[in-house]
Amino acid sequence: MRKRERQVFIAAALAFLLLAVFEPSYGWRIRQWLSAGAVADQDAARAAGAGGASAASAAALAAENESLKAELAVLQGVAAELPQGSPSGTLALVYSQYPFNFKSELLVSAGADEGVAAGDAATFHGVLVGTVRRVFPHEALVMTVFDDGFRMAARIGKSGYDTLLSGGASPRAESIVKGAAVAPGDIVYSAAPGIPYGMPIAIVQATDTSPDGLFEEASLGFAYDINAIRSVVIMRE
Repeated sequence: MRKRERQVFIAAALAFLLLAVFEPSYGWRIRQWLSAGAVADQDAARAAGAGGASAASAAALAAENESLKAELAVLQGVAAELPQGSPSGTLALVYSQYPFNFKSELLVSAGADEGVAAGDAATFHGVLVGTVRRVFPHEALVMTVFDDGFRMAARIGKSGYDTLLSGGASPRAESIVKGAAVAPGDIVYSAAPGIPYGMPIAIVQATDTSPDGLFEEASLGFAYDINAIRSVVIMRE
């Protein structure tokens, strides 16, 4: 600071001290003015900080919104690729067959008047247990996968190998192309016309070669006891 400017500053400071001591009212006004300026500076700084925080928050919300839109688009794309089966069905009770506990057929309490038709799928907790064989006004006869006459086109595992589900006391997956990578734990699911596509049926327990040596076969396991089923849902494609 140059000499003249220093002298002016010292004189102003002395004048301020004299006013503060001998004229308190002037000193009080000067202090109030200085204090108001400091408060104004603080408010301006806070406002600037709040504005920056608001801008950052808005930017974060915008980024999150764009991310959610992208995730929704992906989910919608996946849903569009899934097989579209029937969204609902007809609930039917299974009539008692005591003392004739035949596990190959089920007589159920829904028929033509309830919209049931021959060929419809009978399911238990989303698992296909058979198809409707005969229909009456208020009842229907379901042939289960444990019937010797049951046959249905199906697929196995993630690769979707074609197979023929052959019913009986011990149902099997037959006519699997030789060399197919079928393994225990693979799911057998429906792939027949008139039946909702992709309904689980059974699980592969073991594989072997067909008697003629041309195909592979698989023994199957089931996650339910057919004799314990008390109700089914009748569905169609």
